[in-house]
Amino acid sequence: MKRCGSCGESLASDAKFCGVCGTKLPDPNLGRVIGQRYVLRELIGSGTLGDVYRAEQLGLQRKLAIKLLPADPQRDRRTVERFRREGAIFCKLRSPHTVTTYEFDTEPDGSLYIAMELSPGRSLADIFRSEGALEPTRVLRILAGLCDSLGEAHQLGVVHRDLRPANILIETRATQRDFVKLTDFGLAKIIADSNSPSPTPVGETIGTIQFASPEQLMSRPLDGRADIYALGVLGYLLVTGQHPLAGARSFGDLVAAQIGQVPPRASAVRGGVPADVDEILARCLEKDPARRYPDTQALAATIAVALQAYPTNFSDTVRTDPGDEDTMLAATPPKPPK
Repeated sequence: MKRCGSCGESLASDAKFCGVCGTKLPDPNLGRVIGQRYVLRELIGSGTLGDVYRAEQLGLQRKLAIKLLPADPQRDRRTVERFRREGAIFCKLRSPHTVTTYEFDTEPDGSLYIAMELSPGRSLADIFRSEGALEPTRVLRILAGLCDSLGEAHQLGVVHRDLRPANILIETRATQRDFVKLTDFGLAKIIADSNSPSPTPVGETIGTIQFASPEQLMSRPLDGRADIYALGVLGYLLVTGQHPLAGARSFGDLVAAQIGQVPPRASAVRGGVPADVDEILARCLEKDPARRYPDTQALAATIAVALQAYPTNFSDTVRTDPGDEDTMLAATPPKPPK
């Protein structure tokens, strides 16, 4: 607990402002040194699974991002477990289309942190808000980049479970218009992990409801095809400008529609959508996982064939090499003497 410096109100330890007088509270973590070498310079994002800071590595002036979950004895145990799971998962992923993680560790006071690359990309949510529906071929290339990221995760037995525009960063590089970076594995499910509760306990978050697969909503066993359904929702949204089940007006209606309602074809919502794009999205959105693409490799291969029918600018192609991103692991300082 902490107190507001203006009115003295008792506040939660992670409060950003006083709910009584509205005073913005100073961030005690700014200037803090994490891992004996990362200085937190600016808060750039907040969520239930920690805050993300723009940081700088001492001695090298390298810019990076630090996701921090400060120590708090009153914090819900599941939040800590999810943060640990995200850190452990991130450290295994090396796809160029996944935000690169340098390390995951614990501070002496019990705070947890993930050190990762600082992507210059805009979130797909921001792009969609400013540009609206995108060209279908551009959407296919974005989905192909996501397939690369998710394919590696699925091979490691990890289902993302929370694909949505806010978790997808789009970088503009010298040789490419849209370079995809997937982030936020905080709700990821490790399929073979016997310690992970299944089905999801009542009241536990299962991801953003608008992008959740039918089996996810029904607490059934999941595999990578749940993420393929989310890719279908995402692709449909980006191509048409609206959710495939836009007619659902309440939480309950949307859950029921996700489970049992077949959405109209994308071409019925937006004229000029190519037939192959229509088919790709419709198959991703099949209610029965067995009728979707079996894996992201199959989906990516279908997308690659579809893209061959359209003129391709070199700057639009999906790269599979790391390019100029900084993926070098940070040097680990010597442990202080006990």
